[in-house]
Amino acid sequence: MNFRSLFGALLALFLCYLPSSAQQEQQEQQQEQAAVASPEWEPSKYRITKAHLLPMQRGPQAGVSQGRFIINFGSREGVQPGGIFRVMNRGKVMGLVSISRAWRDSAEARIVRLVHKNNPESPISLEPGYYLEPKLVLLETIQFEKGEPVITPEMYERLHYVARFIRSYPQFPLMLEGHTDNAGKKAENKKLAQERAEGVRLFLNEVYRLPMKQMHAVGYGQERPVAVNATEEGRYRNRR
Repeated sequence: MNFRSLFGALLALFLCYLPSSAQQEQQEQQQEQAAVASPEWEPSKYRITKAHLLPMQRGPQAGVSQGRFIINFGSREGVQPGGIFRVMNRGKVMGLVSISRAWRDSAEARIVRLVHKNNPESPISLEPGYYLEPKLVLLETIQFEKGEPVITPEMYERLHYVARFIRSYPQFPLMLEGHTDNAGKKAENKKLAQERAEGVRLFLNEVYRLPMKQMHAVGYGQERPVAVNATEEGRYRNRR
């Protein structure tokens, strides 16, 4: 396959399901703890580097409601706001955080749920040095022009950093989603979307040596637009 004619695909690092009851949620937590109690992999290099409170916010509970945490990854790794991570300490789940802002080499996170706190009296609920594991993370969107698109050097750089990020989590599955605009027949668009996702999967395997078994490709065709198809700009955004 000529990789310079690859189509766009949405990359999402995914490991999550929503429990339907408190019992299932408790079971999920137990499974998470068991899964990381004796890990067969090295802890992630992506960690909390700084924890701080907003001005005038003090007290043991302030770090839960108002705490902000700086992480040592950013948009260069493909991480976007909205991603959910487990915060870990020596194989123990300490809490969940959501990425609120992402800069080039760092990101800001806020607490979604606090599971454990080492020092109940400390205003810092999650401490610097705790490492992160993905729960539901959207990594990157690549869009191309209609027709015979090519992967530009800018896209190679983005894929390079995304691949580096994914290598830090070899035990987590990667979902590759292909999409189209609404031009043409639905069946043809779905086939095209699948080819786009499969093409990126093969590219990441052959260029960056990501395991094929870690990556799962699916094509949605025109079923999940992110913009209206009435304008050229909207159709461009949907070709991803």
